[in-house]
Amino acid sequence: MATASPIDKESSADAAGRGKRRTFYASQRLAAAAIDNGSITVDFSIGQDSGNLVILKDALLAVAPKAAAKGPGKKPSEATAKLLVAILEKVAERFLSNALSTEFDKLVSEYRVMLRENLAKGDDAQLKAALNRARLQERILASTQMADQAEACELLGLSGANPSATMKRKVEKRELLRFTVDGRAAYPLLQFDVEGRRIYPVLSRIIAETPEHWSDFRVLHWLTRPHLDFDDTPAAALGSDPEAVIAAFEREIEPEVHG
Repeated sequence: MATASPIDKESSADAAGRGKRRTFYASQRLAAAAIDNGSITVDFSIGQDSGNLVILKDALLAVAPKAAAKGPGKKPSEATAKLLVAILEKVAERFLSNALSTEFDKLVSEYRVMLRENLAKGDDAQLKAALNRARLQERILASTQMADQAEACELLGLSGANPSATMKRKVEKRELLRFTVDGRAAYPLLQFDVEGRRIYPVLSRIIAETPEHWSDFRVLHWLTRPHLDFDDTPAAALGSDPEAVIAAFEREIEPEVHG
């Protein structure tokens, strides 16, 4: 009867985890080759399993001691390996952030549909008020011309390589209004100075002065309603008379004083 070799025994006993170890050992061999040869090109991708990122980090860190022994300035160093690890972490962080943001927008959109379609006959006063707000918000969005992320970048003369990240920075700086329509980011066209390829500067002032109890929908509603101070709506005067728009907005948000 033939006796199994130590390698055969190891293979049969550890078949379940063999794939990941092979990946790790392969990564170490590639790292060693990079040290010995000076450079190497590797095409790889990170799957959904978070363990793949750990394996890659371990492989990069394994490069550091051998790189240091070769001397600074000639081969990859420990600082280089750590820098690559930091880059990978940042890439993963950005990917997850964008993915979760998209999923959250979809969740909000689906929740609004559920309120409208499935709870329309509710007798609860708060529920009815919420439904009325949802219906009003939908009407406002439906009556407002919108630009998507790529179109917004084009209107502003910005690179369209990563429109999601570009417009996210604009929103984080509170430069413009952003809404979600059918699960996608949408930007009211009224806030873009098309000829100047910019956002009307007065928009950031309005957003900065918006009270906490005002939602972005309420701001958009105010901008798109006819106003006594203007021949048209405040939105129509964003470029021609921004100071008048600010003055009208400040009167609108001023708390009522009862004697």
